[in-house]
Amino acid sequence: MVTTLVVIVVVLLVAAGAVGYLVERARQQDFPPRQVRVIDLRPLPQERVRDYRADWVAAQARFVDDPDGAVHTADTLVERLMAERGYPAADSDAELSDLTREQAEVMQHYLAAHEIAAADDDDTDTDSLRRAMVHYRMVFSTLLATAVEQHAE
Repeated sequence: MVTTLVVIVVVLLVAAGAVGYLVERARQQDFPPRQVRVIDLRPLPQERVRDYRADWVAAQARFVDDPDGAVHTADTLVERLMAERGYPAADSDAELSDLTREQAEVMQHYLAAHEIAAADDDDTDTDSLRRAMVHYRMVFSTLLATAVEQHAE
């Protein structure tokens, strides 16, 4: 009786292993491994980093008197920086899933801010504009920090 139970359990385990192997093999054939596309970010010379920082400080200072104008200035500045570093344009066919995790996070912040900046609505509230600036600041800080690290290498 015990021997029969042991044999049944062993047969079931072998069968489950075989089924699991076949399912995994079929899954891999249907869905080949995803290729992660790494953006080859270009470093920036120290002078360019200083120029971008000065422009960013001016954009932030403008927020007090002209929040909408500051967000549009930040949008233009960040787009320019992203292009110079080698990021795909916001309207390109690049998928976030094709990027590394850090690059995808940068793009997500940029897209969130860009959506607010692109809203053709004069009634956009100041809090939304503030959130856009926070997103832009994250993108800006990350892009400049990695630009300096890469240039130092």
